[in-house]
Amino acid sequence: MVYAGANATSFKQASADLAEEAELTISEQRIMRATKRIGEERIEQRESEIEHWEQLSLPEQQCSPHEQVPAVAVVEMDGGRLQIRERKPSAEDEKHSSHWREMKVGCLLSVASEVFAEDPCPTLPPLFLHRKRMRDMVREIKGFSVPEDEDSVHDEAAIQPRRGRPEVLVRSVVATRQDVHFLGRQLAAAAWQRGFSAAPRKAFVGDGQEANWTVHRTRFSHYVPILDFIHVLCYIFTGALAGRRLRDGWPVYRQWAQWVWSGQVEQVIEALKIRQQELGMPEDNELEESPRQKVADALRYLQNQKTRMRYDEYRRQGLPITSSHIESTIKQINRRVKGP
Repeated sequence: MVYAGANATSFKQASADLAEEAELTISEQRIMRATKRIGEERIEQRESEIEHWEQLSLPEQQCSPHEQVPAVAVVEMDGGRLQIRERKPSAEDEKHSSHWREMKVGCLLSVASEVFAEDPCPTLPPLFLHRKRMRDMVREIKGFSVPEDEDSVHDEAAIQPRRGRPEVLVRSVVATRQDVHFLGRQLAAAAWQRGFSAAPRKAFVGDGQEANWTVHRTRFSHYVPILDFIHVLCYIFTGALAGRRLRDGWPVYRQWAQWVWSGQVEQVIEALKIRQQELGMPEDNELEESPRQKVADALRYLQNQKTRMRYDEYRRQGLPITSSHIESTIKQINRRVKGP
């Protein structure tokens, strides 16, 4: 009953689902009461677990409460937005000019993977060399429009499993509407319970948001920091095509993408500096879609994040290089909290 109440688009729909699939007649009011009661118990349990973890000494926090620990422990985090209308607005709610609020989400993944003597996949996968897919990806993540050309319809690439790609065995999720520091506490307590501190290989994956790396510095500094490769590709793609037609900028993107895939980010940075000299620096308040602004944004992003972009080494260690699991998790949560 609680599963239906938590996953259906409404308590009324949960009642209909149980009647159809389980032949149970349960009112939506009863489902709502049970779901909220269990939800409140889960919050109390979460608070108790965080409090217990904070009372541990630092050496105890760095150990595992279990004998069995994952071979690879991965933490990913990101944020999202949802609309909240409080029935009795507080003083904090009055400060906001809209109903939009932030939510913070974290994933904890137990992963199985091999360690290789050399990069198991040194060549950029064909998936990232498909023009239509890249245009759609940039449009979804960055909101930029990319012009099409007639060559795109002949540009096909099969999606094939990448050699050495880590396999997720267990996933758990934490989330909050409180600030990023509270999420850091949640993640750290949950990671301790999962025995992550004692894992022989550990990784922290996120996009370029400073909030992510604040949590890494304060709670997970002993984890390998990895910048999400997909976000990097979006910046490279828009930077390579800035001021160029797609057919002219595509070879530039292919070269830059391969460099980054191979961990040679400095070469891309130098190429972006040359392109910036050709186009000039953006002026104050220049449009985000302008070629000069796109190049400047890509250059700044890569310079700020270059220490987290050793992708060839991460693949050799059997670590993930994308934050796809947290992205899909946020979509699941959106479905649950953004319904009518």
